[in-house]
Formats: sequence, C-alpha cells, structure tokens
Amino acid sequence: QKPGQERNGGVKAGMRVLSAIAQRMICAWLLTCSWFCVSSAVSQSNAADINPRISPGEFLDNVAQQSKARWRQLFRAPPPTPSTERLRVAFTLGGLVADSFLALQATDAQQFKNNNQDLLSYCRVLGVGEKATPGVLAQSKMAETGDWAAAGKQVLETEQLIVKLLDGQKDEDLALLVNLGVWTRLLEISTTIVSNNDPEVENKTICIGSTKLLDDIMAQFDKLSEPVRVDESIARLGGTLDQIRRHWQDAQDHPTIDLVKFSNDKLRLLMERLTLR
Repeated sequence: QKPGQERNGGVKAGMRVLSAIAQRMICAWLLTCSWFCVSSAVSQSNAADINPRISPGEFLDNVAQQSKARWRQLFRAPPPTPSTERLRVAFTLGGLVADSFLALQATDAQQFKNNNQDLLSYCRVLGVGEKATPGVLAQSKMAETGDWAAAGKQVLETEQLIVKLLDGQKDEDLALLVNLGVWTRLLEISTTIVSNNDPEVENKTICIGSTKLLDDIMAQFDKLSEPVRVDESIARLGGTLDQIRRHWQDAQDHPTIDLVKFSNDKLRLLMERLTLR
C-alpha cells in the first residue's frame, strides 16, 4: 500500500475506536439515568405509602408498654338504647369498637362479649347488623377460648367491614363518624391512663400517639359533608378535637401533665354529650 492509503486506514480505524468508546459512554449514561429514575420513583412510592395513623390495637399496645394501665377501671356502663339520631349512633358505634379494643387489653372475655352485644344493636340501627354479625360472633368465641391475638385481628376487620358497608350504602358521613368515634374514645382512654399514672409515665406523648395522628383525625372530620359538620353535636366534636390538636402542637413535644388532664376533661365531656350518656 502507498503511504497515503496507510494514513487513511489508520484514521478510519481510530474513528471506529472512538465511536465504540462513545457508544459505551452513552449506554453507561442511559443506564445511570434509568437507575436514578427508578430509584426516585421507588422512593416517592415508599414515601406516599407512609401513613401516620396506626391501628387502634397498636395504639393501646404502645400505651400499655409505657404505663401501668388498669384497663378494667376504664370499662363503661352499657350505652343507652340507640336513638333515631343516626349521626350520634354512628359516633357511639365507633366508641363501642374502641371499647372492644379496651376489653382486649384487659383480656376480659365477659366484658368483651357484653360490649359486642351492644355494638350489634347499634349496627342494626344503621342497617349493617346482618353482615357484621358473623364477624362479631366469631371474635366473641375467640375471646372465650383465650385466643386474644385472633380476636384482636377480627375486631379490626369488623371495624373495616362496618365502614365499608356504610360507604356502600352511600352513608360516607356515617362511616367517617364511626372512625372518629373510635379515635375519640381511644384518646379518652389513653389520656385517662396517663393522668392517673403521672409521674410514672415519662413520655406523656403516648396518650395522643403523635401530632400527626391528631392531624389525621382532623382530616377525617374535614371530609364530612358541610351539613354534617355544622350539625350542633358534630360541630362540637370538630371544635374540641381541633382545640386539643392546637394545644399539643404548641407544646412542641414537651407536654405537661396539665395538658394531658385538659385533653382528658375535654374528651370525657365530649363523649358524654355525644353518646347520650
């Protein structure tokens, strides 16, 4: 070959090498971008799945671990015969669900069974008694045999079923009020325990779980329709919950026993008024 041809061949070979290198760099860059996008999407998904609310059973378990709770002292007298005020009935029903979790903590099978009978009476008024009965009877049987773990799981499933059935009946407001009744009663229970155990309870925040939990409860209230939110009884519920939330936010993770007792007084009075006791 002539000298010129050798130079041309060398240039072409060099270009092929550079092209191969460039292709590898582009592929590496695309892989990096793909990994970053997938990683970001996963992170965003995990963040979106985080819910500040814990289950009622977990909430009371946390209180039990950090206090000397005397659960049986927190049992209530049987509720009155259900009224025709469906909003109050739904809220009271939620409180009875919370009382089921209370009886679970006390491992009191008879109280658990008695409470379930009252719970079914309120379910029937709202039109969900027939479908809720099998689960309620099953959990009472579990309690009689001492299978408290299974009973606790069944209580949670029954609560979820009641809410689902009410949603299916286009009674979204009643479904929300059941949830609000559950958590208002739980907060009454927990603040009573911390009030009675002071100064033994170092972490007084356990009685409200967290300010995020209070935010979540208020978010449930805000989902109620306007006519329900302005109802005299239900408006009192929203006002009390919001007042308690603001006081705990102001405490900035340093709550005093006075704040706990203030919250307990407000919640106790609210439950007495709304559940017709």
